[in-house]
Amino acid sequence: MPIALRKMAWKTFSHVALVLCSLATVFAHLPAAAQSFPSKTVRIVVPFAAGTGADIFARTLSVKFSETWGQPVVVENITGAGGLLGSQTVGNAAPDGHTLLLAATSWAVAPSLYAKPPYDALRDFVAIGRIGFIPSVIVVNPSLPVADLKQLIELAKSKPGQLSYSSSGKGSPSHLFVEYLKAVAKIDIVEVPYKISSQALTDVIGGQVTLNQPILSAALPQIKAGRLKALAVTTSTRSAAAPEIPTVAEAGGLPGFEAAQWQGLVAPAGTPQQVVARINADLNRILQMPDVKQRIGGLGVEFALTTPAEFSIDIKADISKWSQLIKSLAVPLD
Repeated sequence: MPIALRKMAWKTFSHVALVLCSLATVFAHLPAAAQSFPSKTVRIVVPFAAGTGADIFARTLSVKFSETWGQPVVVENITGAGGLLGSQTVGNAAPDGHTLLLAATSWAVAPSLYAKPPYDALRDFVAIGRIGFIPSVIVVNPSLPVADLKQLIELAKSKPGQLSYSSSGKGSPSHLFVEYLKAVAKIDIVEVPYKISSQALTDVIGGQVTLNQPILSAALPQIKAGRLKALAVTTSTRSAAAPEIPTVAEAGGLPGFEAAQWQGLVAPAGTPQQVVARINADLNRILQMPDVKQRIGGLGVEFALTTPAEFSIDIKADISKWSQLIKSLAVPLD
């Protein structure tokens, strides 16, 4: 072979070898979790006590995930500091998809409530997917002389500071959602905080306070019994559980109003996109199973499936909304 051809052949061989070496390097550095997830037991951390709605959601999903993945999926309740401890535990875990957090609205709100929060919901976590929304409903005592939410707003404007609402404490949804309504409707209603949410609702029935904003599933039996009057649900659409109750946007003439509790899964920041996509796809498929829909839907959840990107956008919007409100209220807890 002529020298020129030998040089050309050697050059071509060297180039191919270089490309193959480069590809080998790339594949060698792909996250191991992305190639073999799950490779061990998966943990779903619930920052609330056993037996709560969030705990039931996690345990229902864990069974289905385990069946799908062929690996144990366990639920671990890490309570304390209003959910901060469990959230921080997941935020500090290895970003390989084997530690997940059953997150809720409170997880997104909490960092804004503390001067020195132990985690940043946007920086320390990656969104996987939403399970659904839990509608809240504005209820009043039936004796209150209002037929709908618009009349309640008019009554509040005519009697600034004379109406009251019961809440489950500073920073709770029953506090923030009503404060959001007050800000949007430009009304003045006095908060009466309670330590027990059931008592906050009972005192509306008894007439001690004007209104409360519990989750719909908790209030529905009392509404159907005529002991409470439902004025509006706080979600952007009517609830399938009580389609006769209008939304705040409809009943109050407040377009775009939405204040809803949600539940979903998040993972530590840095979790490989391939793993996030895998969990999201399996989550959405599981949530459409009839037995899962019955179990979770029976607790008042209205399913709203998302991609990781869609869920991330919604989380960012939620954090922006509630952090601005909390800042205006000056309600840090430490």
